[in-house]
Amino acid sequence: MERRLFLTGMLGVAGAAALVSLAGPSKAVAGIPNGNGILDELDKPDPAIQEDEQADLLQPAQYYYRRRYYRPRRRWVWRRVCRRYWRYGRRHVRCWRRRVWIGY
Repeated sequence: MERRLFLTGMLGVAGAAALVSLAGPSKAVAGIPNGNGILDELDKPDPAIQEDEQADLLQPAQYYYRRRYYRPRRRWVWRRVCRRYWRYGRRHVRCWRRRVWIGY
């Protein structure tokens, strides 16, 4: 099963590489070629806002970040542990309980 998954993955990677090589590099246009658009209008300052009001709006808010204490949620549980061994030509099994931590 592991070999089958590995071979399927390798064939997928090879197919993706073949598709990319057939498509070839494409030319990407970064930004707006003309320079005319809504983005240029957004850069202009708004005349409706006066200078004294703008100074009040730009005051930084005094917030502080309180880090929350993270407590891991774990608890003790009993697990059954078994060991097999050979003795006098036969297989013996010895089991006992062991406490372990589990997260929930």
